Amino acid sequence: MTIPYRARVNERWFLNLPGFHGGAYVVAFVEDTSECGPRHNEWCEPEDNCPDCPENFEPRTILEIADCSESIRLDFEVRSERRRANSLHKLDTLITALRVFRKGFAEEFAEYDRRERELEELKGE
Repeated sequence: MTIPYRARVNERWFLNLPGFHGGAYVVAFVEDTSECGPRHNEWCEPEDNCPDCPENFEPRTILEIADCSESIRLDFEVRSERRRANSLHKLDTLITALRVFRKGFAEEFAEYDRRERELEELKGE
C-alpha cells in the first residue's frame, strides 16, 4: 500500500506547555506534488474519455489551529497568480497579527502585576 500523500510540510505542534491541558495545537501540512502529473477528475473514470480529463489540481494543504473545543482551518489556493497572492497575503497578515498581538499581550503583564499590588495594598496585606 502506498502513502496517499507525500508531504513538503507535515508539522504538528502542541501550543500549551506540559502540565497545561485543553488540546491546543497547530497542524501545518503542504502536499509535495513534485512527482505528480495531471490527474483525472475525481468524478470521472479514466476509461470514460471525459473531455475535462486529465486536469491540473491544487496540492492538499492544511493549516489548522485549535484551542480547547474551538478550531479554525484556513484554505489556501494556488490555481492563479491572484489566488496565490491572496494566500501569501493571508499568511503574511497572520504572522504580522500574531507578532503584534504577542507584543501587546506581553506589555500587559506589568499592568496586571501593578493592579495585583494595588489590591494587596487595599486589603492591607
